[in-house]
Amino acid sequence: MLFAIQGAIIIAGWIIHVVVERARGTLTGYRAVLLALLWVVVLGGFWDVFGGLSHISPYHEQIAAQIGFAQSPFQWEVGWGDIAVGILGMLCFFRRNRDGWMNAAVIVLLIGYWGDLIGHITQLTLHDNTAPDNIWSMPTDFLQPLVALVLLIIVRRMQKARGIDPTAPRVVREAAEVR
Repeated sequence: MLFAIQGAIIIAGWIIHVVVERARGTLTGYRAVLLALLWVVVLGGFWDVFGGLSHISPYHEQIAAQIGFAQSPFQWEVGWGDIAVGILGMLCFFRRNRDGWMNAAVIVLLIGYWGDLIGHITQLTLHDNTAPDNIWSMPTDFLQPLVALVLLIIVRRMQKARGIDPTAPRVVREAAEVR
């Protein structure tokens, strides 16, 4: 259930952001796609940190049980990995970090979440693990990185079409983004 709530908040936040930008007269197609990418990566990063903290919290045994796992010292390592992925995503909030950092955040998200997805599918098919958080994590583990990758590709193509060079100094990039 928490996974569905995460997705709903990301989508609702993006829609509200787009409506506000449209009302201000500052919304462009490029800006709408960039905002979608930011909501997926930045707010998704917040949820990653939240999830990571739950794995290292005093409630780690309950979290493991909800996934259908026995508590293990590896949960500590998974928690810190989730926190690292989340912080990388959250730091993309800052304009100065968006270019190379966004690429890195999406790549790490793809590897981490799709690796998690393989583990959850394996648990389901080989061990009949039908625990709620084993099952309900799968759509998020698949969709969030896929959506982030597709949006990143679209943003990069739009930047190229607008003559925005992600490696150029920030002032030059920002001037090109306004066009």
